[in-house]
Formats: sequence, structure tokens, C-alpha cells
Amino acid sequence: MELKFILMVVLFSAGVGGEVCPKQCDCDMDNGLNRAVCVDQNIIGIEVGVPKEVQVYSLSHNVISELDNFCFKDAGYTSLEMLDLSYNLIFWIGLHAFSGLDKLVHLDLSSNRLRFIPSDLFWDTPELDTLDLSSNVFESLKNEPFLMHSKLKVLNLNSCRIKALPPRLFNRLPNLRKLDLSENYVVTMKTEVLLPLRKLERIELRNDYWQCNTDFIAVESWISSQGITYEKQCKKKGPQMSEKMISIVPVLERKEVDVNDVWNITEKNDTMPAVPEQDTTPLTPFQKFDKEFSSVQAFVIGLEIGLAIGIVATYIWLNKFCTCGALSCRRPQTRRQRRRRMQRMDGDMRTNLLWSTIVNPDLETPPTFRRQLSLPDRSAPFPTYGLPGFTEAPLQIDAIRMPNRAETPPPPYNDCRINI
Repeated sequence: MELKFILMVVLFSAGVGGEVCPKQCDCDMDNGLNRAVCVDQNIIGIEVGVPKEVQVYSLSHNVISELDNFCFKDAGYTSLEMLDLSYNLIFWIGLHAFSGLDKLVHLDLSSNRLRFIPSDLFWDTPELDTLDLSSNVFESLKNEPFLMHSKLKVLNLNSCRIKALPPRLFNRLPNLRKLDLSENYVVTMKTEVLLPLRKLERIELRNDYWQCNTDFIAVESWISSQGITYEKQCKKKGPQMSEKMISIVPVLERKEVDVNDVWNITEKNDTMPAVPEQDTTPLTPFQKFDKEFSSVQAFVIGLEIGLAIGIVATYIWLNKFCTCGALSCRRPQTRRQRRRRMQRMDGDMRTNLLWSTIVNPDLETPPTFRRQLSLPDRSAPFPTYGLPGFTEAPLQIDAIRMPNRAETPPPPYNDCRINI
């Protein structure tokens, strides 16, 4: 009976509380707290099947991009005390995303893509002690409280690309003890930024862009006067190597020196100085020109002479290559004009030859005679139609008859050709 009772208890407990750790996570104990580590598993949401009693929940190195309102409360993770969401892709967080996390003490949101968060975002986490927002993109901060929390003690804003620190940035963090503002783009700051942090114990301002001006030196003096742990940035520069060498060389004392021993001082003489003799050597024409005219006048004279020579040369050139009456230049003929001129001359020559042949014919070669159609004298006249009593005249023989003329006319003579 006892064995059966034990088996029933085991089966009942397994059926009632049989929650198991998901395969993406490792579940164990850490300082007496229930821990679930779900790291680098490409998780896109906070709910992956982890038991609701988890107290230390790590979701770093995943691909979570948003935290909706009441997401932890709806998932039942109200017992969380430590939450790690670092190295994700979170760019938006709802105003009530952390609602229900009344026991949350440590929150890590570093290495995400946050550009802005509401100042009352952590109003639903009253026990929040440590907040890590490093490696986000808070480039421009307004002159208003960055966060409002009465119990927050540690704030990390390392490497957030912050360019300026407005005076009212930390007005609503009265219990802040540690502040990290290192590795940002801040150039200078004023004491008014740190005055509201009356319980500040440590501050980090490591930065390569600090300008050691009056405001920043005053900030460092105030930090030192308040006994805050701080590594000074504007340190006094030590002497350079050349300065050390100069400081080692002993300085010799100088003695007064009488100027009469080193200067050539002549006594004043009341007598009139002798007038130098004038040179009576006659000047050459070049020396006279150099004496009477300055360099500018000589340049102007040379310019006028050059212009006159150019005008004369231009006139001679125009007179040589252009007709004086019409002032029209004879341009050289082109190839086409020369070819037309030669063709015209060739045609005129042929015309002259032909005309001379007509006017003065060659008597040795008689021209061809024009033959007309003729009939023998014995042929009867053609009768006329329509006109009675009228007969046409008989056809006449050729006007010119040669006694020994052949019936077939001689061939025509060839024309005269001129080969040019």
C-alpha cells in the first residue's frame, strides 16, 4: 500500500506541475534563484516556454526587436528579479512593457537600437536598482529629465553617441550612486548637470573629445570637492624632451656692457661737412635717357614705337595684296574655279576654230552637197485633186549637176578635232 501511495503522489505531482525547460534554454539555480539562460538561439519573442517561476532570465544575443505593452505580465513572468536583453535588435519599447515586474532589480538593455525612451518607462518597476543602457543610440538628448526613478542607483550610458548633456538631464534621479558617461561625443559640460546628483559616489568620464576649458575644469573641481571617485581628464602636461634639456642647461648671468666698447660712435662736429666735388664728365645719350625718363615712361615710349611699326607694316601688306581702289583683296582661286576657267577657255577655243572654219573654208576639201529628191524629166506631172484645170509643176532636177557625178554621194568628211 505504501508503494502504491508513493507512485500515486509522484504521478500526481508530474501531472500537475510537469513543466519542463525548453530545448533552446539551460535551466539551473544561481544564488538560490531560478535561472533560465536562452542565449544565441535566434529567439524573436520573450516567451519560449520557460516556466513561469523563472527569476533570472537571460535572452541576450537574439533577434528580439520589440517589447509590447504588458508582454511580461501576459506571459506570467512576474517573479523576475534579473532580466538580460542585451545584444538584441530592440528599437521600440511600449510604455507598459515592464508592467507586473514589481521585483525586478537588474535590467540590461545594452547593445540594442534604442534612440529614445520615455522618461517614465520604468515607473512599473519600483525596485529597479541597476539599469544598463550602454551602446545604444541616444545622440540628441532634450533639456528634460532622461529618466524618472526614485530608487535607481546605477546608470550606465557608455558609448551612446551622446553629443551634449543638458542641465536638466538628471533632475529626477535623486538616489543615483554610480554614473558612466564615458566614450561619448561630449566636448564639454557644466556643473549644473551634476548638481542634482547629491548621492553620487562614482562617475566615469573617459573621453578623447574633452576640451579643458573653464566649464570643464570647474566640473572637475566640483567633483573633487564632493569626494566623488573620478579619474581626472585634464591633467597637467609634463615638460617635453626639449623643455627638459633647456631646464638642465644653467642660465648664465649677463653683465652690463658699455656701448662705447662695442659701437662705433663718433662725436658731433659743429663744422660744416665738405661739399663733394661734382663730376664734370659728359653723359652719354643712354645715361641722359636713363636720367630723364623713368621705367614707366620708357615702357610707354617703347609701346608707342611698336604700335607705329605694326601700323606701317600692316599698311604695306594691305597695299601689296589688295587693290588700292576698291580695297578688295584678291583671293586665290579654288580648284573648282580653276577647272571651270579651263573648261571655259577650252569651249572658247573650239568655238573660234569652228567659226574660222565656216568663215574661211578649206577649198581643197569641198563641203558635202545637199541632195534633193528628183525625178527624170520624162515623168508626168502629178494630177491635182479638187482643183480642175490646174496641174502641179514638175519636179526639178538638182540645182547643181556635175557632169561626172556618181549616183552615190561621197562619205562625209570628219570634223576638225583639237587635242589639248
